[in-house]
Amino acid sequence: VIDPKLAKMLRPHQVEGVKFMYRCTTGLIDENAQGCIMADEMGLGKTLQCITLMWTLLKQSPEAGKGTIQKCVVACPSSLVKNWANELTKWLGPDAITPFAVDGKASKEELTIQMRQWASATGRAVTRPCLIVSYETLRMYVQELAGMPIGLMLCDEGHRLKNGESQTFEALNSLNVKKRVILSGTPIQNDLSEYFALLNFA
Repeated sequence: VIDPKLAKMLRPHQVEGVKFMYRCTTGLIDENAQGCIMADEMGLGKTLQCITLMWTLLKQSPEAGKGTIQKCVVACPSSLVKNWANELTKWLGPDAITPFAVDGKASKEELTIQMRQWASATGRAVTRPCLIVSYETLRMYVQELAGMPIGLMLCDEGHRLKNGESQTFEALNSLNVKKRVILSGTPIQNDLSEYFALLNFA
């Protein structure tokens, strides 16, 4: 059930989008494939739909009192890190979730420690369930996150992953995360092999 505070904001097409992503990421469509591409055009509310999906998976599961996932990574261009943090507050309210937004202010040593702590936290120790990080920073710190299970990964402006050989693609692909959603208004830009790389990643 979508949280009522979000449900009253969602337009009909967004409800459909959230249902689609939920069915994809929980294996209801194909149990071996737990990802999808959210390919709405600009202005149709991809961010809100993905926040709704994330919030639903964090807070609910078929088992009462348990979430489906404990942690989520939002990977995006560096210019959008702050924007994502603001959107979480805007839609969920100021006290609902404390994101770990990597804004480049911490030193390398501090960030390495913070990333490790975030990766290893489980259960009640997860105080900041959502890591918001730029593709470049994620690539640099992928070792700190490697191996630790992450519930969900949202890749904003995800057409950047269309080159299956790129370092960013390989870094993200090495993370231990099954549920993957790519946000892109333009998943098919040039050729089908790029589209395949996105689908295959998701």
